[in-house]
Amino acid sequence: MSSFRPIKTILTRFCAGLLWALAASSAVATDFAMEVTDKGYLNTQGFSVFLYDSTYHPVFVDQKNTAMEMILHGQRIATNGDVRFMPTPEQWDLVATLKGRQADRANNKLTARLAFPTFDVSYTLDVTAEPGGVKVSINLDNPLPAKLIGRAGFNLEFLPSIYMGKAYLVDGSKAGIFPRTPNDPMIKVMPLPDEPKKAYYLEDWDKAKGYTQPLPFAEGKSITLGVDDSLVRVTVVSETATLMLFDGRNRAQNGWFVLRSLIPSGKTTDAIVWHVKPDVIPQWTRPPMIAHSQVGYAPGFSKVAVLELDPKYTGPRTAKVLRLAGSGTYQKVFEGPITPSTPWLRYLYSKFDFTAVNEPGLYVIEYADQRTAPFPISKDVYANIWQDSLDHHLAEQMDHVSVREAYRVWHGASHLDDGRMAPVVGEQFDNWNQAAARDGKYKGGDHIPGMNVGGWYDAGDFDLEEPAQLSVIQNLALAYREFDLKYDELTVDEVAREVEMHRPDGVPDTVQQVKHGALLILAQFHNIGHSIRGTHEPDLRQYTQLGDAASKTDGRVYDSRLGPNEVKGDYSGRPDDRWVFTTTNAVLQWNAIAALAAASDALKGWDDALAKDCLETAIKAWNDEKAHPTPQPASAGWDEGAPELSGSGVLAASQGAMSGAQSGSNGPGSATPTPSGTTGVQTAPPPVDGRGDAGIGQDWAAALELTIATNGADPYQSRLKELFRQMITPQQMGSRGWMAVRALSFLDANAKDEMREAVKTYLVGLNKQLDTTPFGVPPSLGTWGGSGAVVDMAIRMYFLHRAFPDLVGPEYTLRAVNYILGTHPVSSTSYVAGVGTVSKTKTYSNNRADNAYIPGAVIPGYVIIKPDFPECIDDFGFLWFEDEAVVAGSASWVVAGNAADAITKELK
Repeated sequence: MSSFRPIKTILTRFCAGLLWALAASSAVATDFAMEVTDKGYLNTQGFSVFLYDSTYHPVFVDQKNTAMEMILHGQRIATNGDVRFMPTPEQWDLVATLKGRQADRANNKLTARLAFPTFDVSYTLDVTAEPGGVKVSINLDNPLPAKLIGRAGFNLEFLPSIYMGKAYLVDGSKAGIFPRTPNDPMIKVMPLPDEPKKAYYLEDWDKAKGYTQPLPFAEGKSITLGVDDSLVRVTVVSETATLMLFDGRNRAQNGWFVLRSLIPSGKTTDAIVWHVKPDVIPQWTRPPMIAHSQVGYAPGFSKVAVLELDPKYTGPRTAKVLRLAGSGTYQKVFEGPITPSTPWLRYLYSKFDFTAVNEPGLYVIEYADQRTAPFPISKDVYANIWQDSLDHHLAEQMDHVSVREAYRVWHGASHLDDGRMAPVVGEQFDNWNQAAARDGKYKGGDHIPGMNVGGWYDAGDFDLEEPAQLSVIQNLALAYREFDLKYDELTVDEVAREVEMHRPDGVPDTVQQVKHGALLILAQFHNIGHSIRGTHEPDLRQYTQLGDAASKTDGRVYDSRLGPNEVKGDYSGRPDDRWVFTTTNAVLQWNAIAALAAASDALKGWDDALAKDCLETAIKAWNDEKAHPTPQPASAGWDEGAPELSGSGVLAASQGAMSGAQSGSNGPGSATPTPSGTTGVQTAPPPVDGRGDAGIGQDWAAALELTIATNGADPYQSRLKELFRQMITPQQMGSRGWMAVRALSFLDANAKDEMREAVKTYLVGLNKQLDTTPFGVPPSLGTWGGSGAVVDMAIRMYFLHRAFPDLVGPEYTLRAVNYILGTHPVSSTSYVAGVGTVSKTKTYSNNRADNAYIPGAVIPGYVIIKPDFPECIDDFGFLWFEDEAVVAGSASWVVAGNAADAITKELK
């Protein structure tokens, strides 16, 4: 039988379906009205639409936080609404260029002017308020070129953690369930002939993946998503092309559900028209959120919860503390007022002070109809909050060794074939850069021996970020020395390349971790002659791999004389060895010197030979750097403004705010150094003065650590004294100047008095900054969550408190620690995975494909989805800017956690 149908029949059915869909959508949604706000987005109570309030990142491109975005009942349900050339584009696929944006308050309309210059395509994306929702339209200046027919379409991506397992309905009759596991048929979709040429590594990546795209799992003129959930139910009706629903997770675990319509040929005005009708609950208000510490509080210290309230919410003016008895019953022990509400971003905030509650026990806070999970009040409440970070996250991230936990093997001995000097000069993916084709006796492509020791995977990926290594070494050495940290739960055998958790071996774990990092840095100086940018994967196929890092390479050194599958002893013809980016700069050199000096002091008495090697190498490097300063290249190999510079000025790794533009791994990856280290390691290069010495204290941390390690030897102590006054200015105190309190005994007799006056001045500016948010900590203003700067504050203020207790109270450190543990915006989930009653259990770690976490990982935390929506999604771990835990963050948390514990022990 012929499948041909008369065109009249097709049109009749199409029109009937369209009329039904429009009628159905109006029946589903309440006919509310949206207006353009003074912040430039469309809004009604319970529903907001943003349009290009942020843009795609110039290097990392798609971070799932731009174009058309929808917030429904307090959740960002959709993002990336714009024209794309693929059904399920990935991170580096082609995106439009934003030419301009307009918010028309008179007509309640948002417009973005966009273009694909290579294809001579320009258009507007309009989002216009209409009864019960918005009309979305694409208006082309000219009809699509023939080559783009069937390729260009309007995409809108929906968050999988919200919709998977929920129902959808197509054209009112075809029902389905959003899949938990992607399993759609795949087809090959080749690049367009005139598509802009990608970088070679992107071309290689596409080829390795086979140019595949999934077929849609649902099609129709109307699709209702989340039919069974009134909080996320939304109906989309297309006036023009068919709606197709795709599962982006077929191509990558971090993919979203994509709703798409192809742009018809020959159309310009209203080439695409969608009617988006969310089922907004009338007069909906967001439930109050009670932000508090998920590990509890110590008797005798401040206890303040922060209430996050919908501006339309009307609630009681008091909150309660209930005690949980052994019988499971609750008894009210305290009721007190909440403070008047203050606005911040899109919510209101009140505080509830229950400092008067001091009796040890289990408690909850109750406000209106909300009750928190139980938390303790106990004198040792902070005693163990750092242990998972040291003995799980940092241990699991150890490279070049296998890591076992009871029955589980976290990973085998990885990257034993490290490494080849990066063979390609210039910028690579994730913003890595090799400056020269030759470095000393090595040329690009050469195997550099001895580099397969020590170090930690940086973050959610497996590269070795130099800034991270230096930060971890210094922070753990600091923790060991400051708190006499003899905690021992790991067995580490560097010779056998084996690590086992929950198996003490008599050596403090901080010492063993410092040794593991020092081995890597020493290998660089002994085999190359200086610090390096780091060690990174040779291609994106390997870089995006998740799971056991030992499976990423064959463990054999590459030999170009062997065939692709040929093996000869410890050599093979597979060029899978990681690349060693030997580029360095003065910043890395000075901070490597500081790290080695700190390591030498921590290793004394445990491995005296290695301690001696660290100190001698640091001293030689100091002398060399003073005699022949390392030039600062135009690009250090990462974004210069960037995440490296944390609140305490530490060169850390991949958790910070990149001056408004972040990285994340396997997305923007942790190739970008970021905050959350605390020993004062600096990142952006200060100017160098005429003598070749580091201007503005580039060598400050090195001078300090060598002064301590040599017990005041010159020239380090002299240089420390020379820099002292420059480093305690208001501009420097909050980044590196505070470190001076660690070396007051080596400074002049009046140094403490000078420092006291500098701290007084610093506190005035700091308090003003902290008052800008309801939480009393540095705000998260970049596109990467700001927990690193908060942890840095906790450490910095602990040391200032210890030196000047009459000026700096304990509340700064405890407030910052309690923030990380739950007293923050959006939710009260602890940012330390597995720590606290309610904590983050889906993180952007190397096991994220399992929707899992590594205990002790510290996530970046909330970001502001511009212009005013704070977000940190609890049940989704694939947004690197909210969820990617880095080793530098864990190391600094070890210091901060011990600092909080030390403070509470001050009260006898």
